[in-house]
Amino acid sequence: MAIYKRIPLIFSLLILSSSFVSAQNKFLRAIKPDHVNLQHAGSIGYMSIGVGYDFFKEKTALSLHYGFVPESKGGNLNILTTKFDYKPFNINLIKDKLVLKPINPVMFVSYTLGRNFDKKFDPNQYPDGYYFWSTAIKIHAGINSELKFLGDQQSAIKAVSVYVESNTNDLYLISWFENRTTTPFANMFHLGYGIRLHF
Repeated sequence: MAIYKRIPLIFSLLILSSSFVSAQNKFLRAIKPDHVNLQHAGSIGYMSIGVGYDFFKEKTALSLHYGFVPESKGGNLNILTTKFDYKPFNINLIKDKLVLKPINPVMFVSYTLGRNFDKKFDPNQYPDGYYFWSTAIKIHAGINSELKFLGDQQSAIKAVSVYVESNTNDLYLISWFENRTTTPFANMFHLGYGIRLHF
């Protein structure tokens, strides 16, 4: 085939490939997280890493986490978590430099992977309803406080946050309620600490 007869085909392939690259770039921009974080403890693993997305001018955030507990700390456990943060107000400690987000309610669902964990107890081993909770899935509620250090808004990392978070889950809450005369209220809470990089 003469080269001039191939020009329409080559031109069409170039248009298609550029459209594909453009669509791919748009997709990558759309899924790029607004922040990543590293957390120690806090019911989602001895150590965990997550990616998150901010909404409504950073008043809310949705994040996905992978955490693990090493064998030396009671594992070997792998935990997947979906977390929702609500950040109702900010206190500007130093204008354009330091922001405190003092009271941030948080809710999250964690799922522990593995053969020893399931959505419900084996009905062949236990009567139906004998244990009401899931060994794999836990629903958590808590609160955190965040201190955000603002940086150069033109750089790749625009801010760095440190936070502390306290939470409990459905099983701990009901267990405490049923044993509240003998179990201290503070025993149902777990504490976690983290650092977050904002893009």
